[in-house]
Order: sequence, then structure tokens, then C-alpha cells
Amino acid sequence: EEAIEAVMEKQYDFILMDCEMPIMDGFAATRSIRAWEQEHGGHLPIIALTANDAADCHDACMEAGMDEYMQKPFRADQLEAILQRVRIKLN
Repeated sequence: EEAIEAVMEKQYDFILMDCEMPIMDGFAATRSIRAWEQEHGGHLPIIALTANDAADCHDACMEAGMDEYMQKPFRADQLEAILQRVRIKLN
């Protein structure tokens, strides 16, 4: 819920979205952000963070509207590669 409110109030370069959160999971939060974007324009890159490596989790992330998927724990070079791919997709 806090991430959704923050996106509506400020501009960010990207979101690292944890898939498993209390109250509202990352899938529902992403869907809410994408719905807000449909009404207000724009596209904020959302990168899923999860400890789950199952293929169905990746598919669920993409279906929810996330742009990329990254497993925890991760290294800085992995995050850098994903950020580069997101930048290429947006340009």
C-alpha cells in the first residue's frame, strides 16, 4: 500500500517489488500501479524480487505487469544487468 501511495506522489526511476509482503503482496501492488498508470500515463519499471525460483512465479510476475524478475539473494552485477535491460526496453 505504501509503494502505491509513493508512486502516486513522487517520480521514481524503478521499483524493486518484493513479491511476498504482508497486507498486500507484490502482485496486487503491481496491478494497482499499472491500473493507476493506465489512467495517468507513464510506465514505471517494476522488478520483482523473490526467493522463489519456480517458473510459475516468474510467469505470475510477468502476468501481474512486472518488467523483470530477480531472485534473492542477488549480486550487484545481476541488478546492473537487469537495470540495463529495463533501460533498453524503455528507450
